[in-house]
Amino acid sequence: MGYRNDTVGVVDFGSREIRVLIARQSHDGSIEVLGHGTAPSHGCISQGVIQDRNAAQIALKNALTAAEKEARIAVHSLFCGINGRNVETFVREGVVEITHDVVEEDHMLEVRDLASRDILAAGRHITSSITAQEWYVDDLRVLNPLGIRGQVLKTRMHLARLPRVIEENITQCIESVGRDLEDMIFLPIAASLGCLTPEDMELGVAVFDLGRSTTGLAVYREMRILGSHSFEMGGYHITRDVAAGLQISFEEADELILEYGIAESLIDAEYDEDDGRSGNASNADDVPHIKLKTAVPGAPTVVDRAHYDAIVFERAKELMSRVRQYVNSRGLSKNLVRGIVLTGGAARIGNVDLLVEAIFQTPCRVGTPTALSVLPHSITSPEYIGAVGIVRHAFQHRMAARNGHVRAFAGPAGTFRRVGRLIKRYFL
Repeated sequence: MGYRNDTVGVVDFGSREIRVLIARQSHDGSIEVLGHGTAPSHGCISQGVIQDRNAAQIALKNALTAAEKEARIAVHSLFCGINGRNVETFVREGVVEITHDVVEEDHMLEVRDLASRDILAAGRHITSSITAQEWYVDDLRVLNPLGIRGQVLKTRMHLARLPRVIEENITQCIESVGRDLEDMIFLPIAASLGCLTPEDMELGVAVFDLGRSTTGLAVYREMRILGSHSFEMGGYHITRDVAAGLQISFEEADELILEYGIAESLIDAEYDEDDGRSGNASNADDVPHIKLKTAVPGAPTVVDRAHYDAIVFERAKELMSRVRQYVNSRGLSKNLVRGIVLTGGAARIGNVDLLVEAIFQTPCRVGTPTALSVLPHSITSPEYIGAVGIVRHAFQHRMAARNGHVRAFAGPAGTFRRVGRLIKRYFL
């Protein structure tokens, strides 16, 4: 296999699966996914934190090998998403006077550093995305300030802060398979890049990234990021309640949730919205009983569908109500002109969009990966939206580095960083 300069590799460290995509950008700007690979996480990743280093390395290697084999291209570095309760997010501004009356690369780097200065903390790593950043020259918004004449340069940017030990463990995992970590992006931002239209971002929209162990939030309006957050609950919490309530395995609980979803009758009864909608999941009356395959000895092997419905509805309602409380407390709900877009694996739960729509009283849809020109059919489901968004971020980050907007990736310097860490660990 050869290396190609116009390709990127990305990894999404999910709690259920590790996903790797390899993509190529053509001269006309179109992006094509050349290869993809997945591997079960088996509990080695949770809340964005590596729980088992060896298992995570094996899973990443398997996913990367499959992606590179399909793409017939090897990548020397990877971009990745970050998420979880340990990640704090901020929107900050930086201002600098323009020397010589023309914006230069040094001005752009300096103002970015100034914007992040007040959130610097010992033991914390700061990352940002060029896609969640605004530029102003003399208070006039511009797309690219480089070379523009003026007196004052200002930036408004989204920043994510995480414990450095998490960043180091992710870096070590990626380097263990012979690759370097090129850049990180907050996963709800990536999910937004993977499915939103310019009209969504302009008019106002929220993205709920429904993962297995976390739920990410990003809110946009007027092409700017207004707020973001990561909640400690996800699809696994529904799975766990179903497994406990019905006394079955986690695997069967997952199967039942995807098969039956959330009962639309309970949504209508709770929120008094009997408007004739038809969801993806059957009503309880259609399937009055559920035959179980993995019930523990002594437990019923047939249960009322209503029992299952009540468990799923209550836990899903609790999760979405927590998100609503956060959105309302920060005054973000008024910006949801285009409604809410659901991404992530838990977005596949039947009628979850109807529940969100009822709770928030705003339109809701399940997103699909639309940011890239060519996508294999196998990665068009909601759980791949985050990885697709990381691809889009990767190419924009590369372009920004070439144009001097951000510091360029050191490339082979990653090898020297690894050697330095080994020397420090074993000899100093």
